[in-house]
Amino acid sequence: MKRFIKTIILFFIPISLGLCILEIGMRAVPNSYSFKKNWLDKNISSVHIWSFGSSHGLYGINPQYFSKPAFNSAHVSQPLKYDAFIFNKYIEKADSLEWVILPVSYFTMTSKMELGTEWWRIKNYRIYYDCPYHKYEPKYNFEIIGNPLSFYKQIKRVGRYWIKGSDDNSCDSLGFDRGYSKENRGDNWYMDGPQRAKFHTNDLEKSQPVIRENIACMETIINNCAERNVNVLIVTTPVCSTYYDCVDSAQYSLMIRVCESFVRQYSNVRYLNLFKDSRFVEDDFHDSDHLETEGAAKLTGILDEYISGLSSFSGQ
Repeated sequence: MKRFIKTIILFFIPISLGLCILEIGMRAVPNSYSFKKNWLDKNISSVHIWSFGSSHGLYGINPQYFSKPAFNSAHVSQPLKYDAFIFNKYIEKADSLEWVILPVSYFTMTSKMELGTEWWRIKNYRIYYDCPYHKYEPKYNFEIIGNPLSFYKQIKRVGRYWIKGSDDNSCDSLGFDRGYSKENRGDNWYMDGPQRAKFHTNDLEKSQPVIRENIACMETIINNCAERNVNVLIVTTPVCSTYYDCVDSAQYSLMIRVCESFVRQYSNVRYLNLFKDSRFVEDDFHDSDHLETEGAAKLTGILDEYISGLSSFSGQ
């Protein structure tokens, strides 16, 4: 029996060691989460305009086109819960902050990452941002467990970095992701609107706890900004007609009601709904609900002009 136990132990030691090495190797590969965390650690005090949000903000708001120093803290599928986490983590050091841009999309109020198909992204906040949520749940604390890539692809990814220097960071120096260009959009990109709108539509009755949680997260950010005389611009980014023609009217109305309620309640908040804005044409989009790089420049220019026009507006 002792020999059997010893054999088992000897068998698992190299496996465990290999897994540990792979985990360390995966964490060493630079990505957008580690990049943005490190950037904020060093530069948050210089930021005047700070934007958040999911992929609509990540691919749609380019800090380069603001007239004041800005940074984009959005990530793919990032919900309000993690917007609030990043905001709260760095707000005490944001000495120059004047505006927070908070994108709220059609799906924002009814979405919770833990309940969706992209739950695995939570480990990026745990590992790279040192987020306290889900501290004792293994699937949110290890790349090996929480990464959707196959074991083979994980090894290949680490190898590419250590051998060729290829990393996973697709953001530029100010946090904008240039991955959604005209050149790499699919052949039928414009026609995916019904499918994407359906995917983003949730049962409002079942979503009530999630809606309340998201409203509370928005309130946390807005309250904190009000206390610091920081202005908040809530923005709903534009989409194609193939998308907005297929949204659920009740869910869309909920989004507008929530955003407008904050405008009425707080003097430091403005809401800009560009969901169906006619200034955006088909060629501005990468797919039915994401802007491509030139469309992002157009959107950011509009936001900058709007903010500049409110230069006398104060959160006091």
